[in-house]
Amino acid sequence: MAFSPITDADREGKGNVGQPDTPALTTTEMQEQMDSLPNLVIDKFNELIEALEDTTAAISIGAEVPEGFTAQPNVQSILSAMVTSINLCTQAKHTHSNKAELDQISEETLTATSRLVTLFTQIFSIDLILSNSTSAIPNSNAVKYYVDNLNIKSKVLDVAYPIGAVYSTTSTDPATLFGGTWTLIDTTDGVKRYQRNS
Repeated sequence: MAFSPITDADREGKGNVGQPDTPALTTTEMQEQMDSLPNLVIDKFNELIEALEDTTAAISIGAEVPEGFTAQPNVQSILSAMVTSINLCTQAKHTHSNKAELDQISEETLTATSRLVTLFTQIFSIDLILSNSTSAIPNSNAVKYYVDNLNIKSKVLDVAYPIGAVYSTTSTDPATLFGGTWTLIDTTDGVKRYQRNS
């Protein structure tokens, strides 16, 4: 049943519009005339209720059964089918075979994220130099600059081969390997012996 509006034709001759100042009507006829317009609204309202209860109501208001749903072409049936589908999806997400594994991954991710958040909670800036600040972290260039200035290679050389130490080799010059200055002091038996000068 299609919905139908109240038209001008429906209202024609009803109510008080068009009546003379002194209508030539009996009391009963006057009551019927005055009630005719409200009664029209009541009748149309009741027709609307019936139309909404009809199986074509959904189509009449532009609602169609979605693809993949099994439902009658009425609003309640479509809504019920949608609720059933939602419930099935909700149940299915809790019954997949690898739920425990996914839960574990989620828990580990949450833990790792929480640790990261805690780590960076007090970090407010990235500095170009290394410092003892607890609210800033150095960038990679700052770390490289710091390490380069430590001169670790020279310090290791001083410990392993102090001034005057002798290094024996059959090939590579120790200056190439370690830095510093070396003097070739002996080549007996094909073995080169270098002494560190500085």
